[in-house]
Amino acid sequence: MRMQTKLFKIALFALILAMILSPLCSCGKKNDDNSDAIKLSFKASASYDYLKSIDGSKVTISGYMATSSPVDGSFMFLMNLPYQNCPFCVPNTSELSNTMEIYPKKDESFGYTSQAIKVVGTLEVADNPDEPFTDMYGYEFSFKIVDATYTVIKAEELSADLALWQKIAEADVVNDIYKMYDYVNFLCSWNTYYVNSYTDADGTVIPGYYVWPSAAKNYIYTDGAQFNYGYKDGYFDSIVKKIESIDKTAFADLVSNVRKAEELSKKALAELEAGNYTSEFKYIEMFGREDYVYTLDKGAELKSEMNQIYIEFSIWLGSYEM
Repeated sequence: MRMQTKLFKIALFALILAMILSPLCSCGKKNDDNSDAIKLSFKASASYDYLKSIDGSKVTISGYMATSSPVDGSFMFLMNLPYQNCPFCVPNTSELSNTMEIYPKKDESFGYTSQAIKVVGTLEVADNPDEPFTDMYGYEFSFKIVDATYTVIKAEELSADLALWQKIAEADVVNDIYKMYDYVNFLCSWNTYYVNSYTDADGTVIPGYYVWPSAAKNYIYTDGAQFNYGYKDGYFDSIVKKIESIDKTAFADLVSNVRKAEELSKKALAELEAGNYTSEFKYIEMFGREDYVYTLDKGAELKSEMNQIYIEFSIWLGSYEM
């Protein structure tokens, strides 16, 4: 009987102590027992159907805060790559790619850390992938994690591949590849790019326009122009060389992806140079004027191939988990 009383007192003391300490836990510092949380990955998050099947569930995922996350801590951009300033987007869109938006609990905020973190929160998925969420910067995303907290991951808990992964990050390879895809995407769909209407220094409104073939060539071949880098000899070779200098074997798939992008860029540029496009003079509601709008003969084919190899890269990037 004395032993039972003693054990009861110990249990009661432990319970009281837990109740006292629990309010001291704060956002970004400590998580509760999260054994019931579904482990989400960047790779799996590429599938809207999968995300929708677990909508409303408690999830956990590890990654790094982008340094461009709002300074007020109202939300964070979570990426699986360290040392990144800005979120990644699908080329020529505001659609987030390999980047998640994480929101804290009500009336709380996130403190910034450059260390790897583990996030726990509730998955919230848009009702329709064609009607995504939009943040204050204009970024679009089909899901977010809300009511979230995070903890810093201890070094011994990180995967064995992390050292190799950080070398890729430190060499800025991923940003090089995103820039490469900006170039390839332009070649495959330059006719969909446009310049917005604007007011010049004299107060004259200059109407916007869709890119013409001549303007597309200027963007590519003029020194200092937006895409004046990809067509030059050795451009793709330089990216491959940087990748292989880190680990030729481990990143063979990434090299293969770059080579596919290179071949597509040659095909798309040849279409532009051969004049394989048609035009139609019509009213463009967005600009309030009539102008020529171009259609590429193989536009659908080029865009489809671009999407396929970009998704291949995105899946490769998302496959690195801590």
